[in-house]
Amino acid sequence: MTARTNGLLPLVARLKACPAHDHGFSQKLLVATWDSLKQTNLEHGDELTPSIMAGLVLYDEEQFAQLLNAAEHSQLAALAKTALERFQEKSNPPNKLGNTIAAALKEKI
Repeated sequence: MTARTNGLLPLVARLKACPAHDHGFSQKLLVATWDSLKQTNLEHGDELTPSIMAGLVLYDEEQFAQLLNAAEHSQLAALAKTALERFQEKSNPPNKLGNTIAAALKEKI
C-alpha cells in the first residue's frame, strides 16, 4: 500500500462512521420483525390486524386477493413495492462518492 492510499484510510473510517448511514433498517431488523409477525397466533386469541390482512391479500392471490377490487389490489401492490425498494435502498444504500473514490484508488494502484 502506498503512502497515498494510507492517507485515505482515516477518510474511509470517517465515511463509514457517518451518522447519515444510521437509519435503523437492516437485514437483521427485517428478520427479527418477520419472526415477530410469524409468532402471531390467531387461533389463540391474537388480534387480526390490517398489516396481517395486507400480507394475506398480497400473498394469497386465489382467496384473500378477492377482498379488494383490481384497482385496490394494484394500489396495495404498488405501495408494497415502494416500501420494498425504500428498504433495500436504506439497508444497502448506493454510495456514489464511495464508488468514485474506490474507482480512483484502483486506477492509482
